This record gives sequence, structure tokens and C-alpha cells, in this order.
Amino acid sequence: MRSIEIPTLRRLANIINEAIDKIERVYAEAEIPLPSLDAPFNPADPAEALLQNPTVEGVTLNIVAAAAQLSATVASPSVSAFNASQAFHISACLRAASEVNVVEVLREAGGAGLHAKEIAAPSKTDPLLLARILRLLATHNIFREVTPNVFANNRISSVLDKGKPSKVLFQNRDERLTGTSGFAALVEFSADHDMKAVAMLADTMLDFKEGELGFNRAYNTTASFWDWLHRPENVYQMQRFDIGMRGTAAMESTDAILRGFDWSGLPTGSVLVDVGAGIGHISLVIAQKNPGLRVIVQDLKDTIKDSKIYWKEHLPSHVESGMVDFQVHDFYAPQPVPNAAVFMLRHIMHDWSDELVVRILRHLRDAAQPTTKLVVVDKIVVSAARVPDSETEAIPGAKRPLAPKPLLPNWGVGKAEVYYYDLTMHCMVGGVERTLQHFVEVFDKGGWKLERVYHPAGSQMSHIVGVPSRLTQDTRPQSRSHM
Repeated sequence: MRSIEIPTLRRLANIINEAIDKIERVYAEAEIPLPSLDAPFNPADPAEALLQNPTVEGVTLNIVAAAAQLSATVASPSVSAFNASQAFHISACLRAASEVNVVEVLREAGGAGLHAKEIAAPSKTDPLLLARILRLLATHNIFREVTPNVFANNRISSVLDKGKPSKVLFQNRDERLTGTSGFAALVEFSADHDMKAVAMLADTMLDFKEGELGFNRAYNTTASFWDWLHRPENVYQMQRFDIGMRGTAAMESTDAILRGFDWSGLPTGSVLVDVGAGIGHISLVIAQKNPGLRVIVQDLKDTIKDSKIYWKEHLPSHVESGMVDFQVHDFYAPQPVPNAAVFMLRHIMHDWSDELVVRILRHLRDAAQPTTKLVVVDKIVVSAARVPDSETEAIPGAKRPLAPKPLLPNWGVGKAEVYYYDLTMHCMVGGVERTLQHFVEVFDKGGWKLERVYHPAGSQMSHIVGVPSRLTQDTRPQSRSHM
């Protein structure tokens, strides 16, 4: 009997229906309702915690991917392409709403919402224009238009809440983001500098100039993003960037570092070198669970000052026992620690081109013992095409689940963040998010063999582990710092 192939539309619909059935079952068993899109986000709500349930989290990804692919399949291709070309309006309007503190004004107004005239009054902005901005966002399910020109927060808009009275935000603009979770700062920075830099992508491709990035073209500067950010006139931009980076950290559980590489398998007294550590908040989490490890926190001078304060506040026992050292170190200089059990590079490699990364890795290789491990914590880009098993999948732990057919194997829109971030890194700092094969090649040029990979549950980051191998010809790049 000949099997009948299920049409693509029906298969996509089935994926969505099956996912909804599973979500409803989980919430029914807990006897609580699914969080409403119309209600503000409440992180303390037990219903929100259920969304982190592994079953719910997995099928939610299927829904997002299938819904987007279903829409793309049936919608007019010309309309879809044109709408995609205008997606920048969403970014611009989101930033505008955050800059004039709409979320906080609406939070104080309550669920009934507020007329655009009243929303605009504290910022002295044009109420008609603000209504048009909020209507576009509401059309994309960010904010809610209760009645014509009356708007209220919803589950998505409310995550931009800075947690302060709106009056305080308007009184001191320079300090409006200080003391916040950092998420609003992250969104504003992304919809400001990142968007402007990426807008120059085609320009820098068609009129290529060595060393020029989208950021340079957008801001008419030859300075690197890092140097530009540290200029005296950009103090507010620097502050917003720093706070936004903390917002990024808040999106990833610090415990994820414990669910990959086996830190507990290192012998007591082993040395973990946190290279380009920032304040070392991740190596501190490792030390809390593995107090027998000696940690060396390495970064530039100003950051190391903050790191010492942070460790004294959060793990004084490690400081007092001398189990943590703080070193001022530029990772483009030779590595001064000769007895490391592990060199950890977290959120470092994606900031830099292959040439620069190879230089970092070679300095670590020069200082490594035969037993030293390299642990790179970064995202791994997955192809949007279904490909047969490759040599890289022979690496232990490297293979990961793919989305069920007919979904795109990388879950498409459901996991688009890494692809956005990849181009942001290119346009802002010349960095790159890498595929696994790309990591293999860069490791090899830097004198390391990619040995295995861990994909910690509930994390977007992978732990990519290398061991010392041969060295190849040297190159001489420059620059410093990391995003």
C-alpha cells in the first residue's frame, strides 16, 4: 500500500497543535493558567516558571519556528520581502518608547492604560507621533492599544521596565539606567548603535576599505568601537553599554557554566585561568562549587580593580585563603601562567577575527602543559540546511538535536538571535559567531585540537574543549578588550 505524504501546511499545523496539547497538559496538571500576553510580565508568577519546564521549553521552540514557517509559506512573497526590508522601524520605535520611559508611565497608570497625550506629557514629545509609534509596536504585539490612542503595557513591553518611578527617570536622564537590570539599556544600545552599524553592511561590502567596519562608516570615524566608546564625549554611551552587558548576563543563568565541562573532575589545587574574565563572576560560580580550585582572574587594569571588590563581597573565603589571584593581563601579550589546568575563554572569541583569535590561542598554547585544557564558552552557529553527518559530528558531544521536518533544522526564527548577533559582531567590532567546523579550523591554527563539546541544558552557550597540538605559522594582529 502506497503511503500518502502529509502536505507541508498540515505537518506544520500538526507540530503546533501537538505542542499546544503538551503545554496545556503541563499547565492543567499544575492547575494554573498560561501567562497572558495582555498582562504585564511578572517573574515571580509560578506560571512563568513553568515556561522553563524542559517539555514546555522544547515545544515552545517548535511553535515559534512552525508559526513563522507557516506564515512564510502562505503569505505573499513580495509582501514578506518588503516587510522584512522595513523591520528597522520596529527597532527604532522600540528604542524611542524606552528612551521616553513609556513603560514606566504606563506601569503607574495601571491596566486601563493611558491616552497618548498623557503618555507624552512627561517627556514633552508629540502625542500624535508617540501614538503612531506605539500603534506600530502594538501591531507587533509589543504594548496593547486598549481603545483608539489609549495604550497599556503587555507581557512583552513590560520587560523593558527600569524599575524606577517615571518621575525619577525624567529628573536625571544621565542616571536613568543606573541600578536597573540592564535589559532596557541592552535594547536601547542595540536599537541605536548596532542598528546604525548594520545599516552600513552593504556599503562596506560594495565599497570595501581595509579595516573599515559598518560602525566606522556609520559614525564617520577611523577609531575602533572600543576606542570611540572610551572618548570623554561618550560617557553616557559607555555607561549604557556597560549596564547593557550586565543585562546580557542576566539573560543567561550563571549556573549554566556548571552543566557542561566537568570542573569537579579537576584535582584539588588545579589552576583555572579565567582569561579576559571581566570581574570574574563566572569563575567565582565555579569556585563556589569547587573550593579546591585555585582561580586566576585576568583582565585589564580598571576591570581588575572591580574584580577584587566583587570577589571580596561574594566569595571572601577564596580571597582570604589565597585561592584566587588577580592579574592585569592583555591577552595579546604572552600568557604568564605556566601551570594552568584550564584556560577559560568566555565570550571572548566571538569578538575577534580569526587572525586575532589565533594570536590569543597561540599565547595560551605557548604556556600550556601537555595536560592543559582550553575551555571556550561561546555560541555555535548551526546551518539552516539539512546536511549529512560530517567529520565534526565525530567529535564527542558535538552532535545536537535538529528540529523535526519540515521545520528548518536550526529552528529558524525560533533561534534567530545568534544569527543577528553574528552580523552585529561583524559590523561593530569585526568579530564572528562560528560554526563548529570554523572552531575546529581556528583551534588548529592556534595550536589546539578540538577534543569535545558540551551543550549545557537550558543554555544557548556551548563549552568547546581543546587540548594542545601542533603550532602553525605566526601572524601579527593587534587591538584589545572584548564585548
